[in-house]
Amino acid sequence: MAVTPASPVVERPRPAMPAKPAPAGAFLSGVVAYEVANGALHLAQPLLIAHLTGSFGKAALFSSFDTAVHMGGTALAGWPADRLGSRRLLIASTFLRGAALGLIPAAWAAGRLTPGVAMGAYTLDALVRGFQDTAVHALPLELAGHDAPSLDRINARYELAFDLGAVAGPLALGGLMAGAGGLTPHVAVAAGFALAAGVFVAVPRTPPARSRAADAEKGGTLRGLLAIARDPRLLWSALGLALLNLYPLRKLLSAFFAKAILAKPASVGALGAAFGLGGAAGALLYARKGRADAAPRWVAAGAAGVLLLAAGWLPSALWPMAAAAFLFSLTNVGARLAVTTRLQEATPAGTIGGVTAAARAGSNLVSVGLKALVGLAFAIGAGPRGAFSAVGVGLALIAGLQLALASKLSTNYARVHS
Repeated sequence: MAVTPASPVVERPRPAMPAKPAPAGAFLSGVVAYEVANGALHLAQPLLIAHLTGSFGKAALFSSFDTAVHMGGTALAGWPADRLGSRRLLIASTFLRGAALGLIPAAWAAGRLTPGVAMGAYTLDALVRGFQDTAVHALPLELAGHDAPSLDRINARYELAFDLGAVAGPLALGGLMAGAGGLTPHVAVAAGFALAAGVFVAVPRTPPARSRAADAEKGGTLRGLLAIARDPRLLWSALGLALLNLYPLRKLLSAFFAKAILAKPASVGALGAAFGLGGAAGALLYARKGRADAAPRWVAAGAAGVLLLAAGWLPSALWPMAAAAFLFSLTNVGARLAVTTRLQEATPAGTIGGVTAAARAGSNLVSVGLKALVGLAFAIGAGPRGAFSAVGVGLALIAGLQLALASKLSTNYARVHS
């Protein structure tokens, strides 16, 4: 059935809002649990691949490939999210991530852990992670409806929970590496995802009227992509989220700075925690001061944070880099929250999963390119300082694009609400 073009100035039918705030306690608790495991994983993976292959460049290029597989899973997740509902998809995908990552300590214990086995397990996890990515970003819209204040509230609380987990995960990994080491961190990561899946089971089932429209079985990523292409408000929000998706670089920059510049791999925990603390601070600041209609100002602040991150490695010391990571995350999170709410507000009924999947796939496509460039920077043999210099130049260029985006968002939003 043909999709009717959506006008950015026409009010869409909105589902009835609940009389009280959407119940999100179990959802947020599950987010903390899975992000503790996820934060540890994102630092353990490049360190393990670099150890098994003996190459930083290979570790970074594999991370780019990993994200490409993740992007593919995200793109495929639109139909399951619309048809089955985000809650069920989130439970299943989180559990399967734990199962996939459990292959690594199992192979290690059996004496069969090779680069190929590790990459295979991480690739399977990346595919499932794409489905989880779509589900976890679509669920707030199912829980809260299209009301902007409710979406702002649940998105900010989600980001805070996410970043608290992102602080705890690297610190836990650093502690495990300094203590037990060996396969213990990898066992803990797999167990963390299994625990999170159990917590997500407690997320309340949303009423059909709010969770899926009558034509949800006709949804999917392609339908969501068409909706984005035909609505400027959706389009610029999706493009904005893609350009702001620099946060995945934290695992490479933290791991490589700790090992190649500081020569202290265990300090990866402090750097990863700095990224997470900045994100938590950004979520709290947005919850108190943020509004979705202030997205251009948040994006401009995010560009300033990117410039700080581009230069943070230059003193070759832990605390200046940690401070740059903190400030980058603070501003980046606020920008992403503002633009995310704008995207959710404009999402038509029946395409929650499809629009979310298409927007997340675009964001992950940018992440693939960035990680590939980081991999090339370390693979060309210019040395760690040369590689970080190249990455810094790339980040400065992205900051310029974000400033241009802030201007475009301001113009677009003013036209929509005039």
